[in-house]
Amino acid sequence: MVQKPAKPRGRPRGFDPADALKAASERFRTRGYAGTSLDDLVEATGLARPSLYAAFGDKRALYLAALDRTIARVGASFDTLIASDLPLRESLTAMFRFVVDGYLTGEAGPSGCIMISISAASAVDDADVRERLAAFLAIEDQRVETLLETRGDAQAAAHSRLVTAVIHSLSVRARAGAPREELDAIAQACVDLIA
Repeated sequence: MVQKPAKPRGRPRGFDPADALKAASERFRTRGYAGTSLDDLVEATGLARPSLYAAFGDKRALYLAALDRTIARVGASFDTLIASDLPLRESLTAMFRFVVDGYLTGEAGPSGCIMISISAASAVDDADVRERLAAFLAIEDQRVETLLETRGDAQAAAHSRLVTAVIHSLSVRARAGAPREELDAIAQACVDLIA
């Protein structure tokens, strides 16, 4: 009788926590927190349940890690744009292009932003999610204001809130199926108003 090789235990070879977190983030961004099961996360990450738990804790801990990842990525993206030292119009155009490109991606179509389109709903009754959403908004507001100030916008504080409001609207519209042309037109109108 030939014995079957035992199933390997633990994490698969080449396990990269950053890749697994990215995959889980995308699944949450597409399906939302409540709509994402542990089986979905196992499928998305390629990890067995025990490995998923060992690496990230439970589903909620993994979701909070996905939100933390988003906050860090958004801050770093704005820092890169600020450091690029493009003129005001070009800075805003590049920012909106990056935003729209991101919002139009997703596992099953345009998914928008995990923070705006997903976490805003659960922030109502979850203090940890609410804290992360507030941190995300604060970073976004501050970085956009810094971007506008460094480009010479005399109304940077007021304009930054307008820009972030448009960014949030683009997330919702992308998730609702608005075509790129519509999203680009809204972004361009904002750029024209400010620059």
